[in-house]
Amino acid sequence: MTNSKKNTSRNLPISLQGIAIVLRYLRDRGDKLASIRNISKNTDLSMRVTKNILLQLEKFNQVERVVEKNNILPKWKITRFGKKVIKKANGNREIQSNLITKEQELLNEIAIPNEIDELKRSIKGKNDSIEEKFKSLQLEMSKILGTVINLDDPIFEDLISFILKRVKYLRHIFVNAPEDPIKKLKLKKAGEPKRKITEKEAKITFSEILFLNFIILNDINGYISLSEKISLYLENEANVHALSFTKDAREELRLLTDLVMKRVKINPDLHLFNDDDLKKIMDNKLETELINKIINKQDSQDIKRDSIKEAILESLNALNNSSSDFNNHIYKIKDTIPLYEFYQFLLDQNPNLIFTIEELETVINRMTDDGLIPGIREVRTDQNRYFKLLQLKAHDISEDENKLISVALILQKFTLADIINALDWKKEKCTNILKNLETIGIIKHSKSFLHGDKWYIISEGNY
Repeated sequence: MTNSKKNTSRNLPISLQGIAIVLRYLRDRGDKLASIRNISKNTDLSMRVTKNILLQLEKFNQVERVVEKNNILPKWKITRFGKKVIKKANGNREIQSNLITKEQELLNEIAIPNEIDELKRSIKGKNDSIEEKFKSLQLEMSKILGTVINLDDPIFEDLISFILKRVKYLRHIFVNAPEDPIKKLKLKKAGEPKRKITEKEAKITFSEILFLNFIILNDINGYISLSEKISLYLENEANVHALSFTKDAREELRLLTDLVMKRVKINPDLHLFNDDDLKKIMDNKLETELINKIINKQDSQDIKRDSIKEAILESLNALNNSSSDFNNHIYKIKDTIPLYEFYQFLLDQNPNLIFTIEELETVINRMTDDGLIPGIREVRTDQNRYFKLLQLKAHDISEDENKLISVALILQKFTLADIINALDWKKEKCTNILKNLETIGIIKHSKSFLHGDKWYIISEGNY
């Protein structure tokens, strides 16, 4: 644990403490670059909190991302301005005083009316605004996809396609959610007693819905800004940076997904907040801790492990039933999947679940011990590195397949000719092995009218 962590003021929210912690940690590293995982591990901040802090600090030019060749996962360093901020600051509060945290952004300009009629009018107004924002975002992502298709980069295209499909999905479920869940709740089936909703229950419900609407609207505005940044990088042919920011966009989309899913479920019988917090919302006593409770919620280890296990079993069930439709986007579950790709998939499908890839491995290993799945298979790519694959159904990896996987990890995306040249194999042999690796799920295939056949492999370095 860093010294800066020990000196942190305990009465500051964790997101505000983290600003000082991250800046001091990067300052102490000098010119050495640090990954998000490294920063998280050495500051005792979660990966999500660390990522949010870095994105906020980046906006204020206090940290800088460095994107290395063939690796879209950025590393980070403190800027000169960031060093000046720390040098001039007198304590943690002063370091964060000129910054706006993610939580503060989401709380921007929120006002909850006192009267039910005004609450309803405000909800309708925000609903309309959110729908328009989703339309704008969908259009922006469609334009980006058109640009990316011309880049001959199937990994980039895969990411943008997923984001676009998810935006369409979120727009659909939000628009089709009942504007007044109380009316829906009052509808009763034959023989059921009529549900009576008190004025107090109605006011609480409408206040909570409006509060979530404000948060979603603020989050979409931030997401649109991020998409515009991606477009700008593409216009300037800074494609590596555009891809790096697209990875950020995928992670940010999980938060937006979680917020929308929570919002559409609110009704008088189902609330996100406890009674004390609901009273704060109605009284407009809005604090960042309210946001923390829904975007940085930490479950106990047992609950988290059970949730991860349930998500894995859902994937196994989809494989057994040949299903590929997950939250309105198509993902074909295969027998063997690169572990990192599966990790990203689970995060997309369970945006309310915060866990590390190490925690996923722990659950998988326990399930393997219980005989539920074959488990993790390690493919040795060189003397010091292993590529981890999750096997939902057992498959042997031959020596030649291992060689092709090693080359694929170096090339990341490649043509048949690339593999033939790299391995000096005959075309038929390369084709057969590629087809087999594609069938079981290790290699992905992309066929384009513009660029022909390409294959690619998902790893932590490129996805």
